[in-house]
Order: sequence, then C-alpha cells, then structure tokens
Amino acid sequence: MGQRMVVLGSACALSSANRDNTFLLFDSPGGGLLIDCAGSPFHKLLKVGGDPGKLRGVILTHAHPDHIYGLPSLIHELWLWGREEPFYIYADVRSQRAARTLIGLFDLWDKPLPLELVPIPQEEGFLLLDTEEYTIYTTPVRHLGPTNAVRVIPKIGQRVVTYSSDTRPCAELVELAKGTDLLFLECTAEEPHRVHLAPEQAGEIAQEAGAKELILVHYLESMAQDPEGTIARVRKFYEGPVRLAQDLEAYEL
Repeated sequence: MGQRMVVLGSACALSSANRDNTFLLFDSPGGGLLIDCAGSPFHKLLKVGGDPGKLRGVILTHAHPDHIYGLPSLIHELWLWGREEPFYIYADVRSQRAARTLIGLFDLWDKPLPLELVPIPQEEGFLLLDTEEYTIYTTPVRHLGPTNAVRVIPKIGQRVVTYSSDTRPCAELVELAKGTDLLFLECTAEEPHRVHLAPEQAGEIAQEAGAKELILVHYLESMAQDPEGTIARVRKFYEGPVRLAQDLEAYEL
C-alpha cells in the first residue's frame, strides 16, 4: 500500500448528523500520523483501514476543543489494544498544556503506553519530521492563539499535501502551500472573518499558492447543503479543481 491522506472528519467546530469535526490521517506504510484528533479516532482509524500499531502519533495544530478532544480516547484505546511502542504528540506550548491536562484527567500517564510530547515552535517552515518515507513542515498561521499549518512531502507518493488548520488569510500559509498538489483549506465563514476563511478567500489563497487542487474542510453545514454555490464562490478566484471534502474519503498520494 502507498501513501494517502484520509479525511476522518470534515465539519467545522459544530458537527452535523453526517459529518464529524475536521481531522485527517496521513497514512504511510512505515507509520503515519493523525493531524488533529476529534471524535472516535480509534474507531475511524480502523474503519478506513489504518493500523494502530503503525500510527506514529498525532500532530495537534492548536488547542481548540474540536481539534484535540479525541486525544484521551485514542490513548486509552491504544492501551487497551495492547500497543507498546511510543506514541508521539507533536504540539505547540499551549496545545501541549491542554494535552497534558486531558491525559492527566483520565490518569493515562500511568498506563504502560509510552507517550512522548514533542514541541512545535512558532517558527515558519519548521522541519518537524524527516523520515525515509516523508518530510513534514509546520508554519504558524493566524487564528485565535498559536496555530500551525502542516505540509507533508511524501517520498513514496507523488503528491504534496498542505493543511491550513484554522486561519484567516495570511502570507505565511501561502508560502507554506506554494506549489502544493492537494491543498486542504478550512472554510468556516460565510463572509470575511477575523479568524476564519470565507470561500472567496480560500480561492484567493489557493490561486496565489499555485495549488493544483483545492479541498475544502472545516466547512459550515450551510455550505454542505449548497456545495455548487460554495464552489462557485471559490471559482471566482481559483482556476483549479475544487471539492468539498467528505468524511472517510481518501486521497492517494
């Protein structure tokens, strides 16, 4: 099996009957990563054919509830499943603090599952991981509190992926996303907003970055009810393919 990016959830902070909060699985033969950790992560990992034994860890983009609340459930189920390999939690200082609190609340530090907290500094183009299978960079973006976008460069697959996390328009995101093949952008606002993107702004970012394909995530239920209208708003500024992500769909890299 090659590498793939799987959308485990596509909704904004307010989920719906059909879509869970946004988080992703970067799946790689030697060990992939979750990017954020929303609802029922262990269940969803199994549902999309992921291997809990090969999951290296999780990248927490920021400390808001919809991006982090599934972490103690994941750790608990990995322990029950019998995992013994270290599990890495990559996070900025604020997200580390939230992760420590959640893990401690359920006494999960005491379980025989080695947990390692790895800091993500607020540094543009930070090299987070470089393995035989992939390279991952992070860059701070503009949201409420420290937040990092993520760029995954596969060495097995052919397509580079960038995920914005939650953000308003910013040059840092455009720079990280330059030339990306698959650009996963949040789209949480109907109109320009101080901490989120509207469809037109998502289109502008994708066009400026030269992204080959744009996938909207973390989008409103009103947009899910009118996908053609949402895409039309994006197309005013972006010339490439556009789609609204759906839960549990996979993109081969």
